[in-house]
Amino acid sequence: MTTEYRIDFSITRCRDGEDDFTEVGFGSSGADESIDGALYAAESIIQRREWENYPHQPAPEDVDDDTKED
Repeated sequence: MTTEYRIDFSITRCRDGEDDFTEVGFGSSGADESIDGALYAAESIIQRREWENYPHQPAPEDVDDDTKED
Protein backbone atom coordinates (compact mmCIF):
# COMPACT_ATOMS: atom_id res chain seq x y z
CA MET A 1 0.00 0.00 0.00
CA THR A 2 1.32 3.42 -0.96
CA THR A 3 0.60 6.60 0.95
CA GLU A 4 -0.14 9.66 -1.16
CA TYR A 5 -0.32 13.32 -0.26
CA ARG A 6 -2.12 16.21 -1.91
CA ILE A 7 -2.07 19.91 -1.06
CA ASP A 8 -5.30 21.81 -1.69
CA PHE A 9 -4.89 25.57 -1.70
CA SER A 10 -6.71 28.84 -2.24
CA ILE A 11 -5.25 32.17 -3.30
CA THR A 12 -6.75 35.18 -1.53
CA ARG A 13 -6.00 38.89 -1.65
CA CYS A 14 -7.00 42.07 0.12
CA ARG A 15 -6.58 45.31 -1.81
CA ASP A 16 -6.21 48.77 -0.30
CA GLY A 17 -9.61 49.95 0.83
CA GLU A 18 -11.07 46.45 1.16
CA ASP A 19 -12.07 45.12 4.56
CA ASP A 20 -11.29 41.44 4.03
CA PHE A 21 -9.53 38.93 1.83
CA THR A 22 -11.39 37.46 -1.15
CA GLU A 23 -10.54 34.29 -3.02
CA VAL A 24 -9.03 34.84 -6.47
CA GLY A 25 -8.11 31.24 -7.25
CA PHE A 26 -7.72 27.69 -5.99
CA GLY A 27 -6.10 24.41 -6.86
CA SER A 28 -4.55 21.14 -5.90
CA SER A 29 -1.05 19.78 -6.17
CA GLY A 30 -2.26 16.40 -7.36
CA ALA A 31 -1.20 13.23 -5.58
CA ASP A 32 2.41 12.48 -4.73
CA GLU A 33 4.11 9.85 -2.59
CA SER A 34 5.79 12.52 -0.45
CA ILE A 35 4.79 15.79 1.14
CA ASP A 36 7.84 17.42 -0.44
CA GLY A 37 6.71 16.24 -3.89
CA ALA A 38 3.20 17.59 -3.35
CA LEU A 39 4.63 20.88 -2.09
CA TYR A 40 6.87 21.19 -5.13
CA ALA A 41 3.90 20.61 -7.45
CA ALA A 42 1.72 23.17 -5.63
CA GLU A 43 4.54 25.72 -5.63
CA SER A 44 5.10 25.22 -9.36
CA ILE A 45 1.40 25.67 -10.14
CA ILE A 46 1.28 28.89 -8.13
CA GLN A 47 4.51 30.34 -9.56
CA ARG A 48 3.38 29.62 -13.14
CA ARG A 49 -0.07 31.14 -12.40
CA GLU A 50 -1.79 27.91 -13.46
CA TRP A 51 -4.34 27.65 -10.63
CA GLU A 52 -8.05 27.35 -11.29
CA ASN A 53 -10.54 30.18 -10.98
CA TYR A 54 -14.28 30.71 -11.18
CA PRO A 55 -15.75 33.02 -13.86
CA HIS A 56 -16.22 35.88 -11.35
CA GLN A 57 -12.54 35.69 -10.32
CA PRO A 58 -9.69 37.40 -12.18
CA ALA A 59 -7.59 35.40 -14.59
CA PRO A 60 -4.45 34.08 -12.86
CA GLU A 61 -2.19 36.23 -15.03
CA ASP A 62 -4.10 39.34 -13.91
CA VAL A 63 -3.96 38.73 -10.14
CA ASP A 64 -0.74 40.67 -9.55
CA ASP A 65 -2.02 43.70 -11.48
CA ASP A 66 -4.04 45.69 -8.93
CA THR A 67 -4.91 48.37 -11.49
CA LYS A 68 -7.30 46.13 -13.47
CA GLU A 69 -10.97 45.80 -12.70
CA ASP A 70 -12.24 42.27 -12.00
